[in-house]
Amino acid sequence: MKISTQQYAQTLLDLTDGKSEQEALDVLAKFAEQLKSDGQLKNADKIMEKFSDLYNSKNGIVMAQITTSQKPENLNIKEIEEFVKRKYGAKKVELKIVVDENIKGGIIIRVGDEVLDASVGGQLEKLRKLLAS
Repeated sequence: MKISTQQYAQTLLDLTDGKSEQEALDVLAKFAEQLKSDGQLKNADKIMEKFSDLYNSKNGIVMAQITTSQKPENLNIKEIEEFVKRKYGAKKVELKIVVDENIKGGIIIRVGDEVLDASVGGQLEKLRKLLAS
């Protein structure tokens, strides 16, 4: 029977749940040995990505990417974090900030597959489509 990356990730989450940092590191070392013996080391990155998703979901952590034309110090980071917490029912928000001068102002918030476009360019595009219909 072939074990999927999702199953490996879930197993790792179950094995590390409630463990101290040192205990989790010991489990991870044994887990890596098992991946090696199963011939699955090539899938370690995918497994860890799925593990991260499962861990974040279980612990109420939301990963959000903020794209803005401004430097991060010009943004109200706390306000953005609170918005994402409320919208997604998160306990904690981890932000990745990307500066892209091409968006001409405003911000774009990406959480998973969902994109909230509050950029000037995005708003102009919505207006253009509205006027064209």
